[in-house]
Amino acid sequence: MATDFAVVISEPTESGGTRRFRAQESKPCPPKRMQGKRGHMTRLGTALKPCLQAPMSEPQTAAELIQQGLVHHRAGQISLAMDRYTQVLRNDPRNADALYYIAMIACHEGQFQQGIDLARRSLSFRPRQARAYNLIGQALHRMEKLRDALENFDNAIECDANLADAYSNRANMLSELGRISEALSSFDRALALNPNSALDWLNRGATLDGAGRPEEAIASYDKAIAIDPDFGVSHCNRAHALIEVGRDEEAIAAYDRAVTLEPKMAEAYLGRALALKKLGRQDDALASVDKAIAIKADVSKMHEARASLLRSLGREGEARAAEARAAELVAKAGKSGTAAAG
Repeated sequence: MATDFAVVISEPTESGGTRRFRAQESKPCPPKRMQGKRGHMTRLGTALKPCLQAPMSEPQTAAELIQQGLVHHRAGQISLAMDRYTQVLRNDPRNADALYYIAMIACHEGQFQQGIDLARRSLSFRPRQARAYNLIGQALHRMEKLRDALENFDNAIECDANLADAYSNRANMLSELGRISEALSSFDRALALNPNSALDWLNRGATLDGAGRPEEAIASYDKAIAIDPDFGVSHCNRAHALIEVGRDEEAIAAYDRAVTLEPKMAEAYLGRALALKKLGRQDDALASVDKAIAIKADVSKMHEARASLLRSLGREGEARAAEARAAELVAKAGKSGTAAAG
């Protein structure tokens, strides 16, 4: 059963640094993660007072324009933010702050190479910016250049040994590279700096689970849920680990909580079906798999699970049809992979 892993990109803070938002996407295990993907934005908690524009007769300073851009940026008014940042660059093409914030926007819009180039240009005018190395590392991760990403997170930490985000992102890269002990050390450092990061507790738990340490993973998920009880992925991951240690009834309750919070989470319905099957509740398990397939009809493992349940219920003809559908999806995925490689 895949565990979900959350990975982060940054947004500007009031001080001009960065805060992170969650996004997730499915990755195969081990280690099982969810990234980039489907975002849960961590918004700034402090209300910001809008900047007052200077009279038209008085030219605005770069600092004033940057501050106005940040207000728009945090409010999601990206075109207005870009207008302020580019106005700064028209007057001062070497302004490191404007280059950095435009790089951030480029990355958020999926233009990762452009974002990297802009962030590097910002560094050329103001070296040793931890935030810029951190952003470059995030973009490289999205481009699946894990070792290059790791190098940039290390550079960020060298510039600022107290940048929790860099330790978190570094830990995610190390986990994907199979360097579990180093990943856990990096998560622990991130959590020492920011113990209330539900995201880091979640990702630490996913790393432990992927390393075959489900009991420790459950403890980490419990921490994540205590901080942010309304994030469905944490409940779903916890349920996966509970199944691994034989706590099936608790797992079903955790899956139920996950789908209450995120009704379109197909993986939770599938995991719930497997727990129900272990308890001999075959009909309930089949109903849960059917819900998963209604959400994600093109995932082969869901049809395979359905075939197994149908066979256990003596519905052989339907089981063979489900197996055929699973095989069709596997073949389709193989063709897509071959085409992409070509």
